Amino acid sequence: MSDMKASVEPTKKGFRVSGYEKIEYDFEFLDNVFDTANGQLAACYEKWGRCLAVMDLNIFTLYGQQMQRYFDHHAIELKVHRTMIGEKAKSMETLLSIVDSMNEFGVYRKEPVLVVGGGLVTDVAG
Repeated sequence: MSDMKASVEPTKKGFRVSGYEKIEYDFEFLDNVFDTANGQLAACYEKWGRCLAVMDLNIFTLYGQQMQRYFDHHAIELKVHRTMIGEKAKSMETLLSIVDSMNEFGVYRKEPVLVVGGGLVTDVAG
């Protein structure tokens, strides 16, 4: 959720605009999140009928097939952006590759993007 606050104050030669945006979001940890019997994750994407996921390559290797089965079971199109995340990959180039995937997928402004992985993935994709 976003809450933009701004103010305008006169100065001797014009005016000053000050503003900030408070951003809040929740992280949720679910056991067996890709178990087809667990519909909680699918419920987030049913409205859209699709999901763009940003994943660490190592996590994709471990859970990619299970994740694909999960979204197939719930009739939700899945596209996965795989990336190697590490301190060296925490870069503008990595961020722009994620943005390119979002653009190609046509992500809507309020459409959720699924970020799967550790802290570095959420640092770059969050």
